[in-house]
Amino acid sequence: MRFLKFKILFVLIASLALVTGCSDDPKEEVSDFVGNFTISKAMLAEKLSIPTNGMGTIDVPIGTDITAPIQNALLSSVSCASADKSWVELREDMSMYMSCQGSNALNAGTWEEVSSTELKLNMNSAAIPTSPTGFVLNVTNITQSATGMTGKTTVPLPKAMVAVLVAPLTLAATAPEVFMVTFSLEFVKK
Repeated sequence: MRFLKFKILFVLIASLALVTGCSDDPKEEVSDFVGNFTISKAMLAEKLSIPTNGMGTIDVPIGTDITAPIQNALLSSVSCASADKSWVELREDMSMYMSCQGSNALNAGTWEEVSSTELKLNMNSAAIPTSPTGFVLNVTNITQSATGMTGKTTVPLPKAMVAVLVAPLTLAATAPEVFMVTFSLEFVKK
């Protein structure tokens, strides 16, 4: 009988230790970057010089609004009636999707939180059909607010894409094959 009481006491102590041990498990933190974001504004952060035939070099000044071309370039793989109906999803599992209201989400790659002020977006070829291997977009100098975030990035624009932007002018033979364009981005949480 005495052995049975010790056995019951041992089981109660072990159960108590197990229950209190489970409550000490650390809670998994979710990144502040997780969420759905629309690209609401994009502006040149550095001057862009474009050599042309006939007009010489055209300088596009800092602060030039390039929202529409950036929305088209980054969200072209999801066709939406308007840019405000499309968004980028940064999910908890570090996957990135592009979505259009009323459509299935497109797997666009992955994302990494480099720091509290920097994101790395690993965009695949489904997200950027003009790039067979996709590309990495680093967003730096991020400032978060209750409504979204702002940041800065640099993207390579192929000569052919810049040529479309300056049409009907043509690019000079001295134009680089790739233009590095630095711009600020504003993302609004959906």
